[in-house]
Parts: sequence; structure tokens; C-alpha cells
Amino acid sequence: MAQANKSRVVIWTIVGILVVVAVIFLIVAKKGAATTGARSFTEEDVPKFVSTMTSRVEKFERRLARIRDEYGPEAAEAFARIEENLGKVRTGLLEIQELTDVKALAEKRDEVKQDYSSAKDVFKEFE
Repeated sequence: MAQANKSRVVIWTIVGILVVVAVIFLIVAKKGAATTGARSFTEEDVPKFVSTMTSRVEKFERRLARIRDEYGPEAAEAFARIEENLGKVRTGLLEIQELTDVKALAEKRDEVKQDYSSAKDVFKEFE
């Protein structure tokens, strides 16, 4: 009986030590992640972003054309909202190429992504 109690104490001690080590690891990992941060969006990133978003928009427009034929005029309002958002994306892509300020670039990038997401959200109603 005494042997079983000693084994149980040893096992729980090991488990306790592992829990403490895991908690310390998590705390240190969170602090390290906060200091590294994400790389900022710069002028060098603009051409790749513009080409990627342009290809996404073109692919999306092809899918939109197929769906538009199926739904016809009853969904005209939704398709108008999608077209409006895609127009904002295209305008934003032209504007972002002229910007040089890092903060303005990041804001315009986020705005373009938001407009694209809005268009896709409306489109999801038809898929």
C-alpha cells in the first residue's frame, strides 16, 4: 500500500512540473510573438498586391458572369452592389499605385480588401 502511494506522489509531481513548464512556455511564447510583429506594407509590395488582386477580381468577374446568366433580372440589385464594390476595388488598385506613405498604403490595401470581401459576401447568396 505504501508503494502505491509513493508512485502516485511521484506521478503527480511529474505532472505538476510539466504543467508549470507548459505555462511558462506559453507566457514566454506570447511575449516573443508581440515583439516580432508583422512586416509593414511598403511600396515594394504594391506591384505583387495589385497583380494578385487583379487576377482575383478577374476570376471573380468570370464566375459572376456565369451566375448572372442563371438568375437574370430578379437579382439585378444584388449584382449592382457587387459591381459597385468591384468598381471600388479597381479604383483602389489604381490609387494604391500612386501612394508612397506606408500608413496610407496600408489603409488603402485594407480598404481594397474590404471592398472585395463585401462583393464576395453578396455573391455568396447566389452560390
